[in-house]
Amino acid sequence: MPRYRYSPEALTAAAAEARSIAEVLRLLGIPMSGGSHAHISRQLKRFGIDTSHFTGQGHSRGVRGRRQASSQILVRLPPDAARTPGFRLRRALAAIGVPERCETCGLGPRWQDAPLILHVDHINGDRLDNRPPNLRLLCPNCHSQTATFAGRARAQVGAPASSDLSARSESGDGLPDAATLVGQVSAGHMTTVEAARLLGCTRDHVSRLRRRLDATGTIAPRTRIRDRPVQHRFRDSVIRFALAHPEAGSRKIAEALTDASGTGAAISHRTVQVILREAGLTTAEARRSRLSRSAGVA
Repeated sequence: MPRYRYSPEALTAAAAEARSIAEVLRLLGIPMSGGSHAHISRQLKRFGIDTSHFTGQGHSRGVRGRRQASSQILVRLPPDAARTPGFRLRRALAAIGVPERCETCGLGPRWQDAPLILHVDHINGDRLDNRPPNLRLLCPNCHSQTATFAGRARAQVGAPASSDLSARSESGDGLPDAATLVGQVSAGHMTTVEAARLLGCTRDHVSRLRRRLDATGTIAPRTRIRDRPVQHRFRDSVIRFALAHPEAGSRKIAEALTDASGTGAAISHRTVQVILREAGLTTAEARRSRLSRSAGVA
């Protein structure tokens, strides 16, 4: 490690200009390290150099931060922007002369001799639309009665099925193309929040569609063989296997028939259960009884 030489005068001049030990090191051209920091600190004490003006990590202590103008806050934000905190919106509204009282009931900033924080309500439910005509101050009671409170305007009961979203793309009624929107989310050109708002579904559903699009190239769900055709196709095979293996359960039968088909066609264990229930062969005793009757054994 190289040794850095400096006179007490140079150390005094650097300390007078700096606000921390780290800044003294930078002014003296000494690389930052724990050992150098401790050494300079000892030298300052050794020579009795004044450090009472050092602020340490509080570099902005006593300095008022710059505030954004209300014209910069009360604007419509881009889709990928973070929401503006409520206190900042309230301050901007106060700056343009909006009175601090509930727009519906007239309640002011105090309730029962205690401070009351009024809520900033986005009238259209879009929390990125901070334009003054879309904002109003409401007390908590009045805010809870609005149609957009807690995302009511954005959320719908249950996410729409993928087939419904696909139908939107083909309906030609001007609704957004679901596959295109999900593709924009995958490409990073749109957030899941914005896509969910345009599609009228939840963010989780958009994420599922995105994973499906990345894996299969389409948002449409995989085509499944309906239970009734599968039952007709596998009914005889299920019954034969169950009679040949009385102790086999529905899962074992389903796995065996899936492997034996060799075509990739699968049958679920629930479908096997339905077939066995309709045939009266759900238990080993019932299967043995059927075999006994077939063999003519009393």
